Amino acid sequence: MEDSPDEFFMGVDLTTSPRRVSLTCILSPSGETVFHEPLLDDEIVGLAERYAPACIAVDAPLTLPTSLQGRGYRLCDREVRRMGIRIFPLSLGSMRMLALRGVGLAARLRGLGFEVIETFPSGAQRVLGLWGRGGRKASVLARGLRRLGLKIPRGPSLDMIDAATCAYVALLYRRGLCMVFGDPSEGLLYLPAKSTRVRSFKYGRSF
Repeated sequence: MEDSPDEFFMGVDLTTSPRRVSLTCILSPSGETVFHEPLLDDEIVGLAERYAPACIAVDAPLTLPTSLQGRGYRLCDREVRRMGIRIFPLSLGSMRMLALRGVGLAARLRGLGFEVIETFPSGAQRVLGLWGRGGRKASVLARGLRRLGLKIPRGPSLDMIDAATCAYVALLYRRGLCMVFGDPSEGLLYLPAKSTRVRSFKYGRSF
């Protein structure tokens, strides 16, 4: 898949409840980022309709386990864990709430014709080598994303970084630069390909 100079990409750092603000990032073909803080799913859908992104990557489980044998882990979760990336089981109450919201949101967006994928920004940042010695620090991750061509504002929150990382994964997915985990019958999770250490922006269009 090739992205075009006119395509935007959307990342969603989803919360478990519409009573808490989620973070979305719209990534332009020139690497510029615009952040929004929606509460309701309606607001997230409205942003998608406004920007018409080529792909939307969501930081939330977009499927539920198909069997109890995995103890709350889907195949994609188990495969990611084997890479040394910590991911929580959907048997946890908060994770199940997040999954139920993610499933509903993805269904709405796909029903409108949007391509929606699941990602895990913490894992994506690990694969891209963005973590510092102290772990996940927003300032360190922001510098790493800037090296990749994203125009991240000063003093971003960790939620902003995660939303921007999701948007970047959406771009990489469109370029065929993602690893895929899991089985289509249960759910797929996408992370950047391990060799993805390139400046990924080649177009000049901005907002």
